[in-house]
Amino acid sequence: MSLADAAGGSGASFSTDGTLTVAGIGTGLDSGETCSGTGGYSDIDFGTQVTVTDAAGTLVATGSLGLGRETEQGCEFPFTVDDITPGSKLYTVEISHRGGLTKTEDELRAGRLGFTLGD
Repeated sequence: MSLADAAGGSGASFSTDGTLTVAGIGTGLDSGETCSGTGGYSDIDFGTQVTVTDAAGTLVATGSLGLGRETEQGCEFPFTVDDITPGSKLYTVEISHRGGLTKTEDELRAGRLGFTLGD
């Protein structure tokens, strides 16, 4: 029996991806230069954990933030979460302790999730 079958899901695991933008930080850097969270956002940096839980609140996958890059909006961190167990009606994606973004399986499979912190 596979992990997906044990969890009541069907099919192979899947991945999702997206970005977290922290508005207003990274100013003064050259475009594309790496940046990280500061002050109240010091928990946001390369390697910060990204979790995915199912509708029951069970942890089904983890990932982490990539290197932050300065953009016009602030500091943008890419992420990918692999090996998500399928079969839940809804999933919640959370970065650090910042609250979750709830999506359907189809939305997670489509990827390109967008989180924003700050102004």
